[in-house]
Parts: sequence; structure tokens; C-alpha cells
Amino acid sequence: MKEKNKGNYISLRESRKIIKENVRQMKYYESLKRRKLDISEYTVPMKNPDNIVEIEDLETCFFTDTGTVKSVHGVSFDVPKNKVVGVVGESGCGKSVTSLSIMQLVQAPQGQVVGGQIRFNSSELGYDDKGRKLAYDIVRTPTQEMYNIRGKDISMIFQDPMTSLNPVFTIGYQLDEVSFLHRPNLSKAEIKEYSIEMLKKVGISMPEHTYKCYPHELSGGMRQRVMIAMALAGDPKLIIADEPTTALDVTIQAQILELLRELQRTQGCSIMLITHDLGVIAEMADEVVIMYAGRVIEKGTVHEIFHNPLHPYNIGLQKSKPLITSSVSEPLYSIPGQVPNPINLPDHCYFMNRCNRCMERCAGAYPEMRQVSPTHSVACHLYADVAAENKPQSASGGSKKKKTPFAKNRVKYIEERRIEQRGAK
Repeated sequence: MKEKNKGNYISLRESRKIIKENVRQMKYYESLKRRKLDISEYTVPMKNPDNIVEIEDLETCFFTDTGTVKSVHGVSFDVPKNKVVGVVGESGCGKSVTSLSIMQLVQAPQGQVVGGQIRFNSSELGYDDKGRKLAYDIVRTPTQEMYNIRGKDISMIFQDPMTSLNPVFTIGYQLDEVSFLHRPNLSKAEIKEYSIEMLKKVGISMPEHTYKCYPHELSGGMRQRVMIAMALAGDPKLIIADEPTTALDVTIQAQILELLRELQRTQGCSIMLITHDLGVIAEMADEVVIMYAGRVIEKGTVHEIFHNPLHPYNIGLQKSKPLITSSVSEPLYSIPGQVPNPINLPDHCYFMNRCNRCMERCAGAYPEMRQVSPTHSVACHLYADVAAENKPQSASGGSKKKKTPFAKNRVKYIEERRIEQRGAK
């Protein structure tokens, strides 16, 4: 008889083995958070002092009964000072887990940051003996020390304010709590005055009345403004906005985005904006990071990402966006296939089975991030030759390489796609 296909099922013995190993690893990573370390053990120099956060080879896993889920796998990107960086990707690609890793809010003990570095540029640390700017390595920072950073230097606007705000406490009580933690030198009356000032700053017309209200007495837009006020209360250097306009209608959405943009200009902070809406990214972001299956597949300036998309997944995302000129009779484009199983990720490119430009090389090792311009990089074998051309010449000099036939075909492909889009309009 032929053996039955087990598929993704595991035996009871295998499940017990996985659970035993999970418990061991979870205890290990939890013990690392409770260690009492000298500050020199969790501070590192910044590679570029003009960045507020540098994420390098970040690994975040969830230990489940069926295996280890690699939610974030080797993610690397920077958030410059006074800039808005947009993070785009479909549900489950690791956007929110990346942001929670920065805040040390990944759901423990199952969720753990197991590798990489998150360098946060803090003005309190100064410089090392070599003149390099020092930063906190959040991956190694103890939980007790993280309380002083979270909410004060890094704050987060969560996706659904109704579930983020406590329904049994007033808005004023919850706003005051932030100030009590991070501004201990203020009196109770001064903290109340400061909280009302924060409500005014986010455009709430009757801040004294709102201060006394409970969350259920406010509309969705008002609750989101309260969440922004709480994020600003500590005067942060980085605001992480995790889909802040998902549950709002279009009019309120525009007001919240305009408010975030205005606050970013006046406060001089950086914003990491996570969203599914490409239109929001095009309007708000200075730089864009595109994620797929826990990895960064393309990053560049907003102009490069939208006017010169390179990765087939990025091209598919932009084709799937409905336009006002789109025909009602034609179905909306969708990328075929499915995301690979995060427990058993393949060694080759994760997008290979869904890609319409797949070639033999794609079945090999996962493509490394290739630099196609000073600010634009992509993880795709299609651009290996283009990346090689853009490598700086050696000090000895030498003539420039001629454009390869592939590079010419790439330019031709992009031009043909632009013509098709103009024809569709």
C-alpha cells in the first residue's frame, strides 16, 4: 500500500518535541530581557548619525506548537531624521511585527526577537572615544531600561484606538498617565494643563470637555486624535503609526494624515508609517520600504518606488490598485498564487511561484539586496547585472562598462508599461 500523504500534519511525538524545544528557547530569551547589564553592553555606534533608527538583519520569531514562524527574517532599513518612511506590504508580511520589535512589544513569551540590531539614536548617550554617535541596541536593551525609552523617545499610534484606550478610565486620566511617567517634575495641575494643551494641538475643539469623557463617548476620528495626543505627550523623536486611518472614513482619514504631516514638520520628529494604502504612501512618505513574507524586497525614495518599480511584486501591487479611469466591466487585477508557509520557508526567492518573470536563476539561493541607484535597491535576480554596473569604480580607474542587453531590456520593459498605463487612462 502507498503511504498516505501527511501534508502539513505532524505526529504527537513530533509535536511534543517541538513544544519542549519551544519552552527551552522561550525561557532563554525571556531571561535575557531580565538581565542587569552595564549601559556599555547595550549601546553601539550608529553607522549614520543622520538616522534616528537603523534596523539591520532583524529576526523575530513566534514559537508555535507546529514549528517556528519567522515573521521577520533579515529585515534591514533606516529611518532618517525628520523624514516619513512608509512600510508597505500585504497582510502578514511582517510590517506590524517589525514596528512592535522596535518598541519591544512583541507578544511574549511566544514572540521573541532572536537576532539582528535595532540601533536607536538617543541624544542622551553622546559619542564614544572614536567620535562616533552612540545608540541603544534595542534588541539587547533590558526591559527595565526600555520603560524609559518607550513612550518618551519612541511612541506608537495603534491601528484601532477603541481597543488601545481603556474603556473604564477617562481620556484625561490616560493622557495624564503618560506625563506622570515621563515628566515626574510636574505637579498634578501642570500635568492636567499639559494634557489639555496636547488635545488642542491635535485639533480637538473642546479639549476641556474631551478631557473628562470616556472613550465610548467619542467618535472614531476623535479617538484617533486622542491616540496621537498620547503619542506626542512624551515629545518623541520617532512616531510609529500602524495603519492609523484604517477604521476611518475618507474625510476623517484626510484630516488625520494632514495632522500627522503638520506635527512632523512642527515637532521635528520622524514617522514610520505602516499602511496598505498606496495612495497614502504616495502622498505622505519620503522613502518607501516594501515587504513580502517577512523580508524587505525593495526600498527607495517615493518617486523611485512609484515611477520606476522594479520588483515584480511591487509592479503587481501597483497594478492591483483601482483607478478612477478603470473600466467597471474588467475585474481588478490580483497577484496569482499564495504566500509561502512561514514555518517552512523555501531557500529560493519567496515570490518565485507567483512571478510572471521567473527564470532558472530564481530557483537558486535567495536573492540578496542589490543597489540599482544610490537610493534604490531591490532583492531580485532580474537586476543582478544592473546592480553590478552601478558598483563604484576602483581607485585605479578604468573605463565604464557598457550597458548590457539585459539593462536595455529592463528600460524597454518599464517604458512599455508606462505606455500601457497611459493607454488605460
